[in-house]
Amino acid sequence: MVRILDRKKFFTLYEKLICQGKFNEKPEYYPRYRSRYETLLQKYSSLATEDPQCILDIGGGQLALLCKELWKDDAYAVDIGGEHLKYLDSQGVKVEKWNLVNGNQLFDAKFDFIFFSEVIEHLPIPGHIVLEKLKLALKPGGTLICSTPNLYRLRNVVYMILGKQIYDYFRFPENRGLGHVLEYSHDHLQWQFERAGLKECKVEFCQMHHWPNNLAFRLIYLLGSPLFIVSRFRDNLVAIGKAP
Repeated sequence: MVRILDRKKFFTLYEKLICQGKFNEKPEYYPRYRSRYETLLQKYSSLATEDPQCILDIGGGQLALLCKELWKDDAYAVDIGGEHLKYLDSQGVKVEKWNLVNGNQLFDAKFDFIFFSEVIEHLPIPGHIVLEKLKLALKPGGTLICSTPNLYRLRNVVYMILGKQIYDYFRFPENRGLGHVLEYSHDHLQWQFERAGLKECKVEFCQMHHWPNNLAFRLIYLLGSPLFIVSRFRDNLVAIGKAP
């Protein structure tokens, strides 16, 4: 049997552990983006069995902490560093430092699931190189769940019309992370997953609703929201693939 996400319990834990936790983003970030975490946990709960899973969260570690508290999963989180790793460790999540751009293969056939949420767009190397490392970290038949902004989202269309910079400068990271240096279209992300050797790959357009910070862009978002009926204008891509 698959799992069920208890939304009431999720909201309570999200407020306590994430919104009031010690993570990299400003505190107001997490209430705005709660829908993304809920969407990914819904995807996960529809795929995972009821038995505790061994999971890895690449990046912030919020999903690892929530899975541990919601379902008692064996939860790991990795990042290039940061004070949030100490917080996660204090909450019982196992933490490691792992630089996916130039680091070694840290895990081998260990995890049932890997969350790779809002990270791939920050990496200035071909996505398939990193995805292959994550494939090797999965157990045979293990599942990778990835979310990333959609290249053709309405925000990018507006930025291009206004002549605003969309991406950070494309460069090799030194001792800190980068902003968005690359965003993927549906077909491009599908190709990266398949090139990495992942199987049963599926990429979906997804709208995880949140209000932009800027008042003018809130108005544009409101006026442009009917365009979300057209899938290619939705804000996010969610990709799922399995290790052979």
